[in-house]
Amino acid sequence: MKRLILLVTLLVFMLGQINVSGQDRDENKDRWERYRAEKVAFLTNKLDLTPEEAEKFWPIYNEMDKQRSEVQQERRKLEREVQEATENLSDQEIIKLTRAYAGNMEKECNLGTKYNEEFLKILPPQKVLRLYKAENEFRMYMFRRFRDHQRQKDDK
Repeated sequence: MKRLILLVTLLVFMLGQINVSGQDRDENKDRWERYRAEKVAFLTNKLDLTPEEAEKFWPIYNEMDKQRSEVQQERRKLEREVQEATENLSDQEIIKLTRAYAGNMEKECNLGTKYNEEFLKILPPQKVLRLYKAENEFRMYMFRRFRDHQRQKDDK
């Protein structure tokens, strides 16, 4: 009987965890959607694109943003692996890890170079420069917002 109660309690707990993790995923997805929408609005405002420019710009920007996100996810994974690695690994394992890490940074750099040229084909150079400034402004804006939100949580 005790085993049955323990089993039922464990089952209820596990089902609750599954539900919470699904909610977390939905919440993260919603948060990401809001972030993307805010970023698009911010960039749209700053770039002052003509309708023709916008029609060409947004598909390329979205493609770049997707690829950049994938490379950055891979970088974060590699950064964790580097942090967790010990010098006790074999030389071959260390070489493989360091090459993957350096190769990932190269991928990210190559994406920037590739899409810079794509943007220069469809936008005046001044607007490409404005894009980079606007991306940095948005990033700083989000950092400040996050920091302020954290301070408000800490003050409570």
